[in-house]
Amino acid sequence: MALKKPSERASSSPVRRAPATEAEVEALAQRLADRPYGQENEAAGVAQVEPAHQDEQMGRTTISWPLSLQRRVEDVALANKRSGNGPKSTSALMREAMEQYLDKSNK
Repeated sequence: MALKKPSERASSSPVRRAPATEAEVEALAQRLADRPYGQENEAAGVAQVEPAHQDEQMGRTTISWPLSLQRRVEDVALANKRSGNGPKSTSALMREAMEQYLDKSNK
């Protein structure tokens, strides 16, 4: 059975929602306005999140892997983004996995 991307898993009949009220739109805009990336709402009791490599220059690389593995990694990153836990992008997920692998292999 082939794994599908989340966008390919959408149901055939979309869920219908009532249009948002003006108050709901305004509340969302206020909640999201001027919020820097990587920081959570301190009023909610969530600590600020610091990037793991904020002072280190980043490099790029290209890897080749089976599409099934790529879809699994994308699904995990999306699930992390929705839950608010763990790495929220494929590159962050791969950085964490490589760091864990290298830490484990150096012991």
